[in-house]
Amino acid sequence: MRSLKGWYSVLPFGLFKRLGVPGPRPLPFIGTFLHYRKGMFGFDMECYKKYGKIWGFYDGRQPILAILDPDLIKTILIKEFYTLFTNRRNFGLNGPLTESILIVDGDHWKRIRSVLSPIFTSGKLKEMCPIIKHYAENLVKNAEKKAKLNESADMKDIFGTYSMDVVTSTAFSVDVDSINNPNDPFISNIKKLVSFSFFNPILLLA
Repeated sequence: MRSLKGWYSVLPFGLFKRLGVPGPRPLPFIGTFLHYRKGMFGFDMECYKKYGKIWGFYDGRQPILAILDPDLIKTILIKEFYTLFTNRRNFGLNGPLTESILIVDGDHWKRIRSVLSPIFTSGKLKEMCPIIKHYAENLVKNAEKKAKLNESADMKDIFGTYSMDVVTSTAFSVDVDSINNPNDPFISNIKKLVSFSFFNPILLLA
């Protein structure tokens, strides 16, 4: 029984080694989970510097391939998107979230994708340009203000708020203006949602 548990705990962890894909060494059962203590962004940057544009890691026992090569990303997200890469990761969600395009796979994913595709035609995207330009101008003004005051700026935060403003405005017609209102309740809750803490009790229970 003990040997069976040991075999189960390390069974998937030889995949990337067999394929010749570099990456951090996983631990039994938890994979590379301990590395996330540095934050997902910090973990990714460390792996990129150490392993290059492609590496493998394990979210628990689930193998995940990270790719930063632009040509390969283009192949996955555009050229072969409808043929080889219609599968999605199973997050074990319930209710309406199971119908998300980020979750469903196979023919169901293709059907939802075909419904959403007309939203992102060149004509629709051109209509979004004035909105995108408006928030880009806000971003530049905010950066210039910090420069005049000789303040340091976290570019990740600046462009993160810009991206949030563009998405909420174009997708939901909501003017959050998170660049100038960083303490808005909507912004605060979104940051809590996407923040990663190794000691988050919800994460540990999951």
